[in-house]
Amino acid sequence: MKKHLLFICHRIPFPPNKGEKIRSFHILKYLSRGYDVSLVFLYDDLGDARHVNSLNSLVINTLHDYIHPIIKKCLCVPTVVSSLPLSIPYFYSTKLQTDLDQLLDAHPADVVFCSSSPVAEYLFRSRHYHGSLRQATWVMDLIDVDSEKWRQYADNCHWSLNWLFRREARTLLAYEAKIEREFDSILLTSGIEKRLFLSHISSDKIEAVSNGVDLSFFTPDHKSPLEKSSPVLVFTGAMDYKPNIDGTVWFADQVFPLVRDQFPSVEFFIVGSHPAPVVTRLAGQPGIHVTGFVNDVRDYLALADVCVCPLRIARGIQNKVLEAMAMGKTMVCSLEALQGIKAEAGQEILVAEDADLFAAAICRLLADNDERSRIGNKARQRMEQDYSWERNLCRLDAILNIPHDS
Repeated sequence: MKKHLLFICHRIPFPPNKGEKIRSFHILKYLSRGYDVSLVFLYDDLGDARHVNSLNSLVINTLHDYIHPIIKKCLCVPTVVSSLPLSIPYFYSTKLQTDLDQLLDAHPADVVFCSSSPVAEYLFRSRHYHGSLRQATWVMDLIDVDSEKWRQYADNCHWSLNWLFRREARTLLAYEAKIEREFDSILLTSGIEKRLFLSHISSDKIEAVSNGVDLSFFTPDHKSPLEKSSPVLVFTGAMDYKPNIDGTVWFADQVFPLVRDQFPSVEFFIVGSHPAPVVTRLAGQPGIHVTGFVNDVRDYLALADVCVCPLRIARGIQNKVLEAMAMGKTMVCSLEALQGIKAEAGQEILVAEDADLFAAAICRLLADNDERSRIGNKARQRMEQDYSWERNLCRLDAILNIPHDS
């Protein structure tokens, strides 16, 4: 009989098409081989409602609740005068807490796996906190050091929000320290994130478990049904996410005009769901297209002559970079976007630190098909060597002593 694992995540881990969903989905899939899994999650996008049963084949139980973004943000206001990060009340549901505790009444967990810091609150507030939960192994996948992300936000925001973002950074760091004390193991996506965490909080519980990429899905063989008549640049990512918004606006304003000076017909596709108004307005500039949600991001990656990732605010590993490289695409990225990724700059990926260098790298690639092909081929080889999910997640075997079926 398999042991019972309780998997809690702050957003539904399906479809695996953005950030934390990609990581949580693949970890859930991996853990389901060795455990009977009860899956607990929230969703704050009504479009996700149709996916709530999509993971039933991997789990024995599913608990979930919908949280309304506007209502939740309003309910977070009183928390400003407390010591809690605002993300805690945003992702907390009393209904889900009740359902979870009732599940644990009948099925105590042998292992609890939490994906992202806010869901630790469901353990801290559980009526089983001093009981059966204390017999379980607790694992927290912080993914990134989120407190540092909020500090970066504070350094790159309007003065009116600076105090709020600095407060979130400070309170979240304290909450991360509490998680370190309470949990048995802490996971982060890279050695860089691990060192950053340890620079703030001393611990012997931290493990770096890298992201991967689905190498059979993101492949150079994918044929795009889209047509083009000019060179194409592509950026992919959720376009309501602050770092993506900041990066694409900067690229459109500072880099893309320099590229068009050399290649007047070049087009730039911004591909991702829920584009913020400031991103939508970029479509008014010559050569820029804002797609919104697309059914298959591979169609645009396959169309690209060069993929770009001009993030100026970044934490952890950028899945968008891994996916483009897995498709054999030449990527030009910022130094921030390359953090945590094993790739040789100049050979497997190009790195640029300012607008002039970014534009120069793109123009050089657009003018040299052979170099694009050479770098793209090496990028794919790097992904095959170091970024299969199976290769990277096998580290969980030792961390959790995972029992696998023979």
